[in-house]
Amino acid sequence: MRTRRDRDAETIRTILRKAGRPEFCHPGDGFFVDGGRDGEPFLVACASRARRRTLSPFAELAAYTTALIAAGMHVEPQTGPDASPLVLQVQFPET
Repeated sequence: MRTRRDRDAETIRTILRKAGRPEFCHPGDGFFVDGGRDGEPFLVACASRARRRTLSPFAELAAYTTALIAAGMHVEPQTGPDASPLVLQVQFPET
């Protein structure tokens, strides 16, 4: 991992994997982590293909939220003009 952002994104992935949540792989359902640049929150999305859906997107988001909050993260729905109901904003606690 080259940067702090890379390490932090991997920390989020590890938390979600340990909580039993599947990571997105094509084709399939699961979580995807992006963002976290320049102090912005990370974005954790639930990818779910409607025709092949094996996961309930909103149940997955609830599971992501529970796992990340238990790990001390700040989690809230995505905000802004391009907000999606299937994306969470995640920030590490202030240190």
